[in-house]
Formats: sequence, structure tokens, C-alpha cells
Amino acid sequence: MDNHHFTVEEALEFHRRMAAITAAVQAGMWKRGVHELLGYATDYAFGEARGRQTLVLKTRGRSSYVRLQWDTVLGDATADRQRVDDAIDSAINELA
Repeated sequence: MDNHHFTVEEALEFHRRMAAITAAVQAGMWKRGVHELLGYATDYAFGEARGRQTLVLKTRGRSSYVRLQWDTVLGDATADRQRVDDAIDSAINELA
């Protein structure tokens, strides 16, 4: 990962937040009666601008793409948190 300017703390926080998104979608699906283990795959963009991050969430018959900017995933502003919440709700609606 040459020339990528972020700390290990930022990387770990990014992974924690992406895992929290996965967990929130899993819980939301379960509440709606879809009792399947949620599968996932990732496509992280680590260029200079770090770009759009993609989290692919899958059940046996459906999939949902959660696409958020790096800064949104790591952001603490109300607008960032709302974008993440909206992405979670959208994924639950697509999968449940």
C-alpha cells in the first residue's frame, strides 16, 4: 500500500464501521423475517482521493451494493451519519 496516507488507526476504524454496516443490515433483515446469514464482499478504493467504497451484501437470492465515499464512512457529521443510515435502510429493503 505504497503512497497511501492514512494511519493504521484510520484503517481499523474504517473496517469497524464497515463491519457495523454489515451487522446493522443483518439485524434489520432478521427483524423483517429473513433469517439467512448475510454474505459480503468488498471493493475498497485506496487511491489518492480514496474514492467510493463498495460493500456487496448477499443472501441466497438477492444482493445489494452499499456504495459510500471513504470520507462518508469515516465521517462524524450529521450528514455523513445520515448517508450511512440511508444506505443501511436501502440494503435492508433490497434484501428483506
